[in-house]
Amino acid sequence: MDIMKKLAFAAIAALGLAGTADAAVLTLQSITTNGPSNFTYNYQATLGPDEGVRTGDRFVIFDFGGYITGSAFSGSPDLVASVQNTTPGVLVTPGFNDDPNITNLVFTYTGPDFRNTTGPLAPFSFPLIGANSTFGRVAVDAFFTLTTKNNPASERNQPIFTLGQVSVPVGGVPEPATWAMMIGGFSLVGASARRRSRVMQVTA
Repeated sequence: MDIMKKLAFAAIAALGLAGTADAAVLTLQSITTNGPSNFTYNYQATLGPDEGVRTGDRFVIFDFGGYITGSAFSGSPDLVASVQNTTPGVLVTPGFNDDPNITNLVFTYTGPDFRNTTGPLAPFSFPLIGANSTFGRVAVDAFFTLTTKNNPASERNQPIFTLGQVSVPVGGVPEPATWAMMIGGFSLVGASARRRSRVMQVTA
């Protein structure tokens, strides 16, 4: 794990915010206000050119603060939304922890094999996923994805583990203008996470 941390921090220092998407990434797209202490967080799960999914692959957003029970949703019938306080068998982005007192959002792929027989392909985004929170303020936390490699041919159907950063709700409610500014900033952080994930991918 210490070696992984060193590689991750080296990648951040070397790559900054440059580069194109080449791995799975989770990004916050918008926040909808539904009333006092009720905010819908809409995320996008995007597969990189060398990735597909098989049954059991998943996307995890760690420490989604203020989660409103029963609100997790998925716009795709093949991505099943669920929640856990801790998520066994996953890696957490170096510098972050999986707080057992805060809900994780888990989106598990249950459909047929998809994009895993040939590649590279154009990036693919699933319909929006997300959940509601009592919190309207955002901060950076971690995400994890388990996807399936489609390129090169010799490595097809091997699992890929990608780590990154994503914005999540935390206590406190800033002004709407502040949301827009923070979401824009976290999109850049997401771009950096997408770029550096090639260094952090682990294939088995």
